[in-house]
Amino acid sequence: MTSADDFPVPGSEDPDIAAGSHDPIPYVDGNAAAGALSEVFRIDIIAALGRCRHCGSIRAFGEAMVFTDAPGIVVRCRDCQGVLLRLVQTPTRYWLDLSGLSYLEIDREE
Repeated sequence: MTSADDFPVPGSEDPDIAAGSHDPIPYVDGNAAAGALSEVFRIDIIAALGRCRHCGSIRAFGEAMVFTDAPGIVVRCRDCQGVLLRLVQTPTRYWLDLSGLSYLEIDREE
């Protein structure tokens, strides 16, 4: 497993972080991704703990920032705004990118 130190912390020059305080992009919390992700996962991912690959922050997935003003959904870390997850649906496929997460810790009892 790699450590958070192996990945650069995104800054304002990072093209994945398109908005600044002068030009905020509207977003909602991670609960907004529940419907789309329930079609991919058979578990409730909202309560899962995820570790951001960019900054190492560990938070419940439901605390993430979800941007829906895109061809799919983009989920960003609440602490550093690095991209955690991208999900795009087509009529026949899902395209899921989890490369911004080091891991997801899912409680089997829930």
